[in-house]
Amino acid sequence: MDKKVTKVSPADPMDTIENMESPSHGKSLISLHYNEEAVDAENVGAAPVETMTYQQRWIRDNIKMRVCTKFVEKPTNVNSDLLPPVRVPGKGLPGIQSEAEPICRCGYPRSTHGQSLSSGTSGMEDWKVDTHTKATRTNAFGTVEFLGFGENERNYVRVDVDTKMKDMMELMMDVWGLEKPNLLISVTGGAKNFTMKQKLKEEFRRGLMKVARSTGAWIITGGTNAGVMKHVGEAVRDYGLVSASTNPIIVIGVATWGCIQNKEDLTDSECRGKWPASYRLGKKQRPKESFLDPNHTHFVLVDNGTQHQFGVEIPFRAWMENSIANMKTNTGKNASVYVPVVLLVLEGGPGTLETAHQAVANNTPIVIVQGSGRAADILAYAYQNSIGEEIGATDQEGKTKKITQTIFDASVEAEIRNQVEENFGKKNLVRHCEMVKETLKNRDLVTVFEFSIGGRGSSKDIDRAILQALLRANKDQIFDQLKLALAWNRIDIAKSEIFTDDRFIQPSMLFEIMQSALILNRVTFVELLMDNGVNLKDFLTKKRLLKLYNHINKNIQLYQLLDKIRRKNGNEKYISLVDVGCLIQDLIGDFYTPWYLIDPKVRDLDVEYLLDGVSAKCMGMPGIKKGILSMATGQKQETVENELLTSDEFQVPDFDNPFQELFLWAVLLNRQEMAKILWKGGKDATAAALVASGMLNSLSRQTDDTELAKKLKENSQEFSNLAIAVLNECYDVEEKKAQNLLIRELEHWGAATCVLLAVESNNKKFISQTACQTLLNNVWMGNLSLDNQLLQLLLCVFIPPLILPVIKFKDNSDQDGVENLERKGVLRDKKRKLEKQKTLSSIPVKEEKEDPQVDYESKPSNLSFWKKLYYFYTAPVIIFAHNVLSYVIFLGLYSYILLVKFNKDVSNEEIILIIWVFSIFAEEVRQVTDHTFSNWTPCSLLSQYSIYERITIYRTSTNQNASLIINPSASNNTQSFRGKNHSFHPPQKMQSSSTKNFNTKLQSYITDPWNIVDVATIFIFVMGIVLRFLPFDSTLEAARCVMALNLVIFFFRILHIFSVHKQLGPKLVMIGRMLKDLLYFIIILMVFVVSYSIAAYSVMYPNSELSIVLVYNVMRLGYWNLYGELFLEDIEREEPDCSFDDSVYSNGSLPRCPSAVSRYAVPILMGFYVLFCNILLLNLLIAMFSNTYQIVQENTDQYWCFQRYRLIYEYYTRPTLAPPLILISHMALFIRWIFGKCSFCLSSQPSDLIKRFSSDKARELVQWENMIADAFMNRLELEEKKNIENRVINTQESIHELFFKLDELQDLQATSGSSGQAPISKAPVNQVVRMPPQMDKRLLALEEQMQQSTVALNWIMKILQEQEKNTRVAPMLEDKRENEKQKKEKDKALVKNTVEERKRLNYKARLPCYPQSLINRFPVPDHKVSWEIPFPEYDPVIYEAPEVKEHPYWADTIDLIFMKPEERIGKIKFNEYDDLNKVNRKSYVGTYQVQDGLPLNPTGRTGLIGRGLLGRYGPNHCGDPIVTRWKRDDIGNVVMKEGKKVLEFVAIFRKDNKLWSIPGGMCEPGQKVSQCLKAEFTEEALGSLVEDSNMEEKIKSDLKIMMEEGEEIYKGICDDPRNTDNSWLETVVFNYHDDTGKVLHPFLLRAGETVEAASWLEVSSSLMLHSSHLYYVQLVAEKLNAFF
Repeated sequence: MDKKVTKVSPADPMDTIENMESPSHGKSLISLHYNEEAVDAENVGAAPVETMTYQQRWIRDNIKMRVCTKFVEKPTNVNSDLLPPVRVPGKGLPGIQSEAEPICRCGYPRSTHGQSLSSGTSGMEDWKVDTHTKATRTNAFGTVEFLGFGENERNYVRVDVDTKMKDMMELMMDVWGLEKPNLLISVTGGAKNFTMKQKLKEEFRRGLMKVARSTGAWIITGGTNAGVMKHVGEAVRDYGLVSASTNPIIVIGVATWGCIQNKEDLTDSECRGKWPASYRLGKKQRPKESFLDPNHTHFVLVDNGTQHQFGVEIPFRAWMENSIANMKTNTGKNASVYVPVVLLVLEGGPGTLETAHQAVANNTPIVIVQGSGRAADILAYAYQNSIGEEIGATDQEGKTKKITQTIFDASVEAEIRNQVEENFGKKNLVRHCEMVKETLKNRDLVTVFEFSIGGRGSSKDIDRAILQALLRANKDQIFDQLKLALAWNRIDIAKSEIFTDDRFIQPSMLFEIMQSALILNRVTFVELLMDNGVNLKDFLTKKRLLKLYNHINKNIQLYQLLDKIRRKNGNEKYISLVDVGCLIQDLIGDFYTPWYLIDPKVRDLDVEYLLDGVSAKCMGMPGIKKGILSMATGQKQETVENELLTSDEFQVPDFDNPFQELFLWAVLLNRQEMAKILWKGGKDATAAALVASGMLNSLSRQTDDTELAKKLKENSQEFSNLAIAVLNECYDVEEKKAQNLLIRELEHWGAATCVLLAVESNNKKFISQTACQTLLNNVWMGNLSLDNQLLQLLLCVFIPPLILPVIKFKDNSDQDGVENLERKGVLRDKKRKLEKQKTLSSIPVKEEKEDPQVDYESKPSNLSFWKKLYYFYTAPVIIFAHNVLSYVIFLGLYSYILLVKFNKDVSNEEIILIIWVFSIFAEEVRQVTDHTFSNWTPCSLLSQYSIYERITIYRTSTNQNASLIINPSASNNTQSFRGKNHSFHPPQKMQSSSTKNFNTKLQSYITDPWNIVDVATIFIFVMGIVLRFLPFDSTLEAARCVMALNLVIFFFRILHIFSVHKQLGPKLVMIGRMLKDLLYFIIILMVFVVSYSIAAYSVMYPNSELSIVLVYNVMRLGYWNLYGELFLEDIEREEPDCSFDDSVYSNGSLPRCPSAVSRYAVPILMGFYVLFCNILLLNLLIAMFSNTYQIVQENTDQYWCFQRYRLIYEYYTRPTLAPPLILISHMALFIRWIFGKCSFCLSSQPSDLIKRFSSDKARELVQWENMIADAFMNRLELEEKKNIENRVINTQESIHELFFKLDELQDLQATSGSSGQAPISKAPVNQVVRMPPQMDKRLLALEEQMQQSTVALNWIMKILQEQEKNTRVAPMLEDKRENEKQKKEKDKALVKNTVEERKRLNYKARLPCYPQSLINRFPVPDHKVSWEIPFPEYDPVIYEAPEVKEHPYWADTIDLIFMKPEERIGKIKFNEYDDLNKVNRKSYVGTYQVQDGLPLNPTGRTGLIGRGLLGRYGPNHCGDPIVTRWKRDDIGNVVMKEGKKVLEFVAIFRKDNKLWSIPGGMCEPGQKVSQCLKAEFTEEALGSLVEDSNMEEKIKSDLKIMMEEGEEIYKGICDDPRNTDNSWLETVVFNYHDDTGKVLHPFLLRAGETVEAASWLEVSSSLMLHSSHLYYVQLVAEKLNAFF
């Protein structure tokens, strides 16, 4: 009874496998061999490490393989015919093995061991893996290319079986560069080739690849080209590698190195790896070897130093999967979960059953593919025909909970036994049957994918089955389910499995999921969460928004832009909202100021304190803000700052418009779909779309990435189209409201308007829309009617008396009334807000009062004479006409002076001209200063107020609901700044329209090309005037030239007037574009001109003197050649018309003669020059001009409309008088500014381009816009669904499903045939056709009913004919019932025998996976359990739990297993009472054997040595009380089944293995079994007994009586999963039966602290109980003659 021991590292069940360490006695040998190898390996002539890559160096230094260190010849009695030939590199031909070459016990031939290794005797010498192998540097790694399967290279590595999982994770994640998985799919099944139905195979492959792609999963298989691994590989080949998905499919093959065929192709003698290794799949597979599958992406080849031993990789694979499962997904800090693992079962044999059983024991969900055959079909049948019965139990708090118990009917158990015997034979039959049943103990962990006609068979179902299995495994953890669905990005799973009608999820639970969904750009999840109760006002806090901006990838454009601003603003660690505000302002324009830069709560936010919880510094507040803040609050500055730093971030809401904040975040990140979702949910649809369009357009100009710029422009155009579509929809519904949308001051968008946003973002298409042009027409005409013709207006300009009879004016009575009411409403809102401010502060504030001169209730009367004149002359169209007329007169005066009056004497006309030009200059200054005034800052505004007023302003500015009146003297709230380039209304809240300095303002001014022309004309005019007044004759002529040039430029300025014309306006754009093209062309042209000119002139006139004249002459020659001036007379000139004499031609007497050679060379050179320039380059210029013309011509309307807006706006903001009379207006403005009466506006009239509405009116307008926008988007989505492409896709899917079902019907008909007809194709003879279980049951029931009805009718007819009056039972029915009864009894007897046989065979103690660990037992067949039966291959593993090794009071303090045999003798006394430890080490079954100082389990081998989880070597005594009563109905009668009483017993639900069991436990040292029974029953099943203290004494008394009357049922060894070869459980089972029920009736069952629940269970053979407890219950039922 010798044993071979295999070392296994002890592990804490809570620790990962990399923390496990080997026992010291075995580790020393391994360490010694490793060190020796390390020294030798460095001297083996390997190449220098410096020449290797990082991957090569890392694998060489960290990954080992295992080799045999001692040759022990294998016995010759082994059937060598079954062994494959051994290929030894360099030893003979491949596939041929020398007959004389011996084989080692490790499986390798003698030649592979080396001559230096020691040799052992042949035969019976012991050879062990841990002592006769050593770890050394791996020689097989790199990439492998499968010849004949494409050029794709796969990573592979040969690893030692004891490799730490920490190194394996580093290898895969860092060295191989794999991304963390969101799901791990472990595929198990048949290792040999098997066939599946074609449709099932296709759907399996498609579904598996779909779930892998959509979730970013890793798939782990056995890695060989056979069985289920081959099916997975073909799935990758057919649906994975050809997929257009960006997520690569990762399929990792974990195989045994010694069982790989042609593995020699993968090795490298220098240990440098192969890059790549050429691997060929042979035609014939040798026994005990398999080829690698060419469709896997990575291979881990596990080596333990042996060859042709299957299963070496199984524990290594389990440890690796466990390590992967201990990683967390990349779904954000708060939404990350441990990588979920699912086991996919496909076909398979007994090993597959063990794997599935172990997975369920480890709470790993499994998915069974029904129809794939063998083990999968058996498990599927057992699952579908068993019943999940809910049992009511009581937990520790006394609450009732439902626990699902899987119930197997006796007939189902019999069928399972038959199927197992049919597929796997009678060997280990009981073991296999029990594994099937125990695999289904937790039905929530099992999912069956059924592929059948009319079933769920489709490509979407198998992937849904896999994901649903994981969700079912976490059905009570909604938050974890959401995390998983988010990690997989499977919105369909979230909708169907999580957000169901019967489940309510608290919205606050979804906030962290929402945060992660935003970060991960899960658009559909964001939409789903908002639909299921997530309120963005509650969700979005400053902290969460800061996290979003600080969770940006450093490689994207937004981070780079924000990082520049962050460093510029002096932020060291985090991006602040102020940085974001600065970026938004840079992108949109200086006219737009985000509230991030205004609100002190945001501006002064301590970002580090908010995100880290620790303030790195106390932010100071510069200048006046500190004093204002401290005075306003009455606190010291430090106190105020501390309040800002410690402000509660959870004040709701932090943002009034959270959709806008998230929308801006999404736009900045260029997340188009996310931005569209947030855009639909937000307000101000048109404005938001315009802002997004402008920002994206600006971002496209700030990147050098061509593809990114293209994408940004496309997204910008999409938002622009959305803005246009919403505007047009609004305009079609109601024109007036649509125009109000365009001019409404947008409080949440920098106090701008839609028109201003479109203009500043250069959105020509938006401005060209009908709504905008209608608005511009109204602005252009002012208060004049649109019915007035141009001729009428011009006539009245020249003849003013015709104004009254000819000009028509707008009827503004209704409009004025509405505007007055709106103005009154605005003032009323202000008044309410100011009153609220008064209650908050006793400091007086300036209150805006209603204008007493305006009667808001009355309607104005008809226009008076003076008002008509005022309306006429203030209309922009008339101002334009007057300015045009004035400019024409100015040009005429200028021309007259140059032609007639420009001499030394200064004329009156010249003085008028100078004054005129000065008025033009004054208007330009007004435009710049007006633009400056329109961009005020808080500091400039505060300077106008006293300290008390400043305090009030600051207080009200910090209140989001308070309004601050910026201009107290204003009589209404619709005043505007009038500037040439911007229309801006000063907001009444503390909001700045700009933070620009003077340079920025000046830059904004000169962006208009016509402003540059104006500045140029004025500057040249001043230069000419200066030269004019110098007292020199020459300067007068120079002044004349300068003034003439100035006049030309003044004439050019008149082109600006043509912008108003629809035909001429676009032509100006064409000219501007062509000038740019001409500039680029001239750069190219000058290369030819300069080169030719220098070459030709140097040939004609060699050795010329350097001078300015020389440069002029050189360039003159080449330039004028372009226009046809060839200078042939100069080239052909000869003496005497010219001279070669230097003195002659230098004084200018005669021209210089060209050289003789130039007469021939220069014309030739000129010919080529003219050819290239006049024909090639000039035609290129023509083509460029044509292209520019075509581009502009295609968008003529847009260009004209945009030009027209600028022209209209310029003259809308101009003073009424034209130059030079405009100086009067300028003087009036200057005087008003000096007195400070109105520093921001030119008139007190409402602006036509910007308007502020009352809160009610604004809210109504916004709601109306949102309603129309929603209706438009819904219609757009509906049209998209109805388009031809989607309809074709839907039709294609329907046709595919129809053909799919037809094919399945044909397959079924081909296999089963039809009655009366020949089958379509002959099915195999041995093929078994199985119906779906539900259909099979229904058909059998119908058949039985028909048979019984026929028999009964025949019997009735027979009796009636004989006229016999009796009620005898039909004989056929009696036979049928008798047969059924016999079958049931036979099945029950079979079940009973199975229970007894399971107990006899020590089944529970041989379960593969040891409880609460990752340790796998050595497999022990049923017929090798007994110690009496020789088992030379028996090699059990060592394991003692960490808690046992800590030597608690209930465990032995001596670790015998780690001592030498001679040291163990006498340490512990066995087969007697241990006085030292007060432990009875006697066995109930008699004397047990002790071998080498270790006791042997009397029941036989278990596959594991040591103590495991048990504390004592030898027997560990415990007690199990079975407390029973008769089951009674509601009226107190005993329930009967099959003529026997039904028994109930007290059961507890264990926490460790989730099984029901008897409430029992271990005996403490010195404790009697009777005491143990009572204590354990009370502790685990009764909890705190009863709530009523008065009943406690009586119950204790009754319980004592009952316990004293207990009867012993069993005494012996307990078949328990914790048993080992050296430590086992022995129990005494007592039955305490309450026959009347009076004693146990008042007991309140309650789970104790160590169990999960307690309940009364009905005694039945279908129960699945812990350990051997079902056997004990069976004994009780037999003793009491109860139903079982």
